[in-house]
Formats: sequence, structure tokens, C-alpha cells
Amino acid sequence: MRNNVPLIIVVVLLFAGAIALLFLSGGDRRLDNSIIGMNGLAAWLEENGVAARKSHPRLSPDVEEFTLRVLPLYDVDLSREAAEPENSADLIGQKTQSDIDVEDFNSKILELPSVVLLPKWTTGFIETGIAHERTLIGVGSYPLLFAQMGLNGLQLRRRGAAFTSARPGPGGANEVTLFHAQTFAPDSLPDFCARHLELDGGLLVIACEFEEHDHATYFVSDPDLLNNHGLSLGENADHAIAFLSQLKPETTKQIYIDTSPQLLTRYEAVEEQRRDYKRSGSDLARFFAYPLSILWAVMLIVLAVLFWRGAIRFGPLEREDDPSINQAKTVAIATKARLLRLSESDGEMVSDFVRHQLSELTAQTLGPDLGDTGLKRFFEHLSRKDAELAAAFRDISERLTLHADIMTQTELSKGLERYRNLLEKVTRLNGSPGIPKTR
Repeated sequence: MRNNVPLIIVVVLLFAGAIALLFLSGGDRRLDNSIIGMNGLAAWLEENGVAARKSHPRLSPDVEEFTLRVLPLYDVDLSREAAEPENSADLIGQKTQSDIDVEDFNSKILELPSVVLLPKWTTGFIETGIAHERTLIGVGSYPLLFAQMGLNGLQLRRRGAAFTSARPGPGGANEVTLFHAQTFAPDSLPDFCARHLELDGGLLVIACEFEEHDHATYFVSDPDLLNNHGLSLGENADHAIAFLSQLKPETTKQIYIDTSPQLLTRYEAVEEQRRDYKRSGSDLARFFAYPLSILWAVMLIVLAVLFWRGAIRFGPLEREDDPSINQAKTVAIATKARLLRLSESDGEMVSDFVRHQLSELTAQTLGPDLGDTGLKRFFEHLSRKDAELAAAFRDISERLTLHADIMTQTELSKGLERYRNLLEKVTRLNGSPGIPKTR
């Protein structure tokens, strides 16, 4: 079991890193890139020279930098958080993809003139890419949302499974194309709201003047007018430029495409006066939120690879009191004793001994005995670790195996002594405690 502990640690680290990559990589970002997201609008506005900036969860820009806020809603109940789906059926029917608090919503439309896009599609549309009646949010879900936004009595009408193409009036230059088009019912319009854009007998955009606001708030009945899916239909992309440019005064300020459920904007003048900043647990949580969560996930995976390489592939570090080192010393001593006894014998015995010892050393390093080919590979392997030692050891080994029979006793004695010294170095360098013992 103890031998499996390093492998278990590696698997746990890799699993934790994979989980972090999957679940901590920014849900808002995935929504923005989806079929109902707003990344397409941000890029399209910039491409056509309309100053725009998309929200980022880690940035808090000054509200004075913007002249208009585009605020898509992915929530049908601003007063409570939606429950997590328990199965695939719940996921397909999920109406809320991003919870926003009613107080944050009211603060957002109070700060800036805003274009609010109503929710339309369930998560099933994101997952399947199929625009179907079953992936539409039911009309009965909107009265509660309208009441929470202060639009009591407003009603939504939805057309059937067909494309509606028309020039919104008054004065629409581009034809708008919508599938399963939804519009506001003209006879349900609150007193403080006015018609802004009409589409085929219904109201596509209304402008509302709330008592506490000094600017209008625009509500778009069908988000496909501006989202990633809708911009690809008909002349919707050109209409988006004309529509937002009309609402944006002649100024260098930007349009703020606010897809975050949190209130990120701030008043810089107020922030400069604050001196009572207190740290809380949320400050620490930022280090584990996207995009830093990606860094932590990658670090876990790298740590797993390093641990595997050090603890499993190459084994643990050797210690000075490692018994394998003492065993190597014992082998070296036994080898020396054997060599001294051999120094009194003839060259053929020395040659056979060295050849046999090299064969066993090669087999222990590279596997089963491979003959001359294996011995050549062993010296190449040793050369990659220490070229000078490999050359010297190979030279003395060849002398003793090929020319020992013509060497004098003195030459044999010196050759064996040099062989013994080099063999001890090779033993330590090669890390093999199993060099054959001599007797």
C-alpha cells in the first residue's frame, strides 16, 4: 500500500486541477460567449467605430466614463437565487442563467441611461442550439419580473415559430429579423412609458421615465435584437449600430455592455473620499476567482507532474545513510579482494572475469544480456552521464578483456587496480547497488 501512496497523490492532484479548470473558469464568460451572450455586440461596435467597453468581473470603472449601459437580463426573478439544476431535464428548462439582485438592478438603471434586454431563452437553447418553443421561457414567467422592475401591468406577446421581418418604426432604415419574436402589448403600456420602436403591431422597445431618474430607461422586449444569435439574422447588426448610436449622445464617452450580475461601476470622486476600507473574506476569495482560478488549476497539474517525475519515475532522493550506498561500498570492497586474488593468476582468468562482470553490469542496467550490442549501449549510457569516466572505464576494460593474456603480472596488477577504482566510480554514478559481488 505504501508503494501506491505517491501514485494516489498524483491522481488526486491531477483530478483537483481538472475540476478547477472545469468549474472555476468563469461562468459569466461562458455565458457571454454563448448563443445568447453579448460578446458579438461588443466586437461589432468597436469594429464600426462606436466606443464601447464590456464589463469585467475584476474591474470597477468610473461610471462617468460611460454614456449608456446595455444591460441583458438572464434572470426571471430578481428577488431570489435560482436553484441549481439536479438533472439534464432541469438544465434544459432552466430559466435563470445569471442571478442579479433587484437592488443591483435598480442601481444600474439609476446610474446611467440603460438599454435593458429581457430574458427570452432557457439554458436548453444554449446547450442544444435549437430555437424551439420548449427552449423559450414561458410568457407566464414575466409578470413577476415586470412587477420587480416597476412595470406593473405590462404584458408580453409572442408570435409563433416563424421569422418576423420588418422595419421598426418610426423611421427604421434597417429591416429587423426575429424568430419567435416577442413584443410588448401596446395597450398594457404603463403611463410613464412611451413607445420607442414598433414592430409589426407590437412594441419592440419602450422608453420609461421613472420618478427618481433624470434619464430614460429603454426596455427591449426581444434580446435577439442585440445578442450573439440575433446579430447574425437579417440586417440586425446594422440596426444595432443605428439604434445604439441614436441613444448615445455626441460624446467621447463609451457604451458599457454590462453582463455582470454585480454592480461594478463606481463614482471615482466618492471613492477618493473613502478612508474606512475594511478587509473581509471576499478579498481573499478574489485570489481564487476567475481568472486566477485558472492559474491555481494549472499549478495543481504542474505539481502533480513534478511529483510523479520525482517520486515515481526517478524515485526519492538518496540520503547519506541510505543502505544502498553502504551496500555499494561493500560490493567495492569484495571486488577489490577478488581482484587481488586474481592478480596472481594468468591473463585468461582476468579476461574472463572482467568480461563476465561487464556482462552482468550491462544486464542490470539495460535488461537481459544483449552481448556486444548491449555492452556498447551500456558505455553510451554511461558516457551521457560522465564522458571522461566512460572513456577511461571502457579503455581499461578492453585492455583487460583483449590483451590480458600478454600482460605481465605487474601490468595485470596495475590494470586490475585501475579497473577496481573506476568500477567503484561507475557503481556510484550508475546508481546500481546490484553490481555482482566478487568472492
